[in-house]
Amino acid sequence: MLKRFIRLLKTSPLLLPLLASIDLVLLLVDRLAVLTVRTRPAPLSLVVIRLDVMGDYLMFRNYLRQLKKSARYGNHSITLFGNIAVKSLAETFDSGLIDQFIWVDIYKLSTQPSYRFKVVRALRAQGFSVVFCPAYSRVLVLDDFIAWATGASERVGCRTDYVNIARWEAALGDRLYTRLIDSGPGIVFEMERDRRIVEGFIQEPVAVQPPLLDGHYARAVTVPDRYIVVSLGAGQEFRIWPADRFAKVARFIMMQYPAYKLVLTGAPSEKVYAESFLKHLPDASAIVDLTGLLSIPQLVYVLTKADLLIANETGIAHIAASTQTPSIVISQGKSLVRWHPYPAEYGEMITYLYPDYIEQRRADLSAIAPDFNPESPLSINEISVERVIGTIRAMLQGLES
Repeated sequence: MLKRFIRLLKTSPLLLPLLASIDLVLLLVDRLAVLTVRTRPAPLSLVVIRLDVMGDYLMFRNYLRQLKKSARYGNHSITLFGNIAVKSLAETFDSGLIDQFIWVDIYKLSTQPSYRFKVVRALRAQGFSVVFCPAYSRVLVLDDFIAWATGASERVGCRTDYVNIARWEAALGDRLYTRLIDSGPGIVFEMERDRRIVEGFIQEPVAVQPPLLDGHYARAVTVPDRYIVVSLGAGQEFRIWPADRFAKVARFIMMQYPAYKLVLTGAPSEKVYAESFLKHLPDASAIVDLTGLLSIPQLVYVLTKADLLIANETGIAHIAASTQTPSIVISQGKSLVRWHPYPAEYGEMITYLYPDYIEQRRADLSAIAPDFNPESPLSINEISVERVIGTIRAMLQGLES
């Protein structure tokens, strides 16, 4: 609901006065916070602003190593100013590349002036010399205002696509940077976009980097010997395949492949989907329900040991790409090409299932991508149980052969 309102706020001419008022209030909060701080710039200090969610961070994190070893910024201390939602992932797997983490609640940062004042004041007091904001779909009050508030003399951002920002907001935000990176036109896979942005920032070639989470840093939990992970949620209802269809798939697996247990995962807020799923199963003895019980490092461990993942198109698919877990991802096509399917050079273990309109145009998804960004007109219910079962059968046969 909140995401839909934000989208409406950015696109409706009727809500323009409200959007402008919110921007103005937050800008005034930032300026007031900055005026209360006196600090000296810390030389060779770089802050990376990454305030988006899990999938965005997973796409970007591979290139942190490029920053760390670059000729231009390799001698800088690196701070990540990030969304607290990715804290456990980043601190577990990337602490060797980041010298300091600063975590914030992005919803409080956007809606609570007193919280924002404290955060901006503390950030300004750090005295960073360089700020890098690699978000392509920038948000004025998060990315642009915060980059300016650091007080860094070198402020580098990206030319945006106007998905999360109105054009007049982008024009204002552009002026808050000392340099803007042009990562090229069109819709491209997000990891490729990030590669271009980092390349433009450090001003040296950056090679394609397949995603990878080092399993040695994952947090072990008790799991069955052989199992398939089923993830039922996706954050937005239109991206969620019905629980009764997942249950039909589960019954097929339990009957045809009894050697496998089924492990349910998901955030605590997704417990409702697990409960609905279990109601459709007369026998849940082959089900291990870990919904709401796993930290992200523990989820990484579970995926590392899994034989297969079956999920909606959401953050867990990007974690699975980083653990090289064979996966079946059910998608209605939202953000096609930009976020999925994974090109072979970035993740060849993931099979995406789409409605027929997309499947029939697999040979040239770029041609239809504009019709699916940022939203898809198709229903996830167009994907049948039979197609999912057929894909499971083919993948399990391939794994066991």
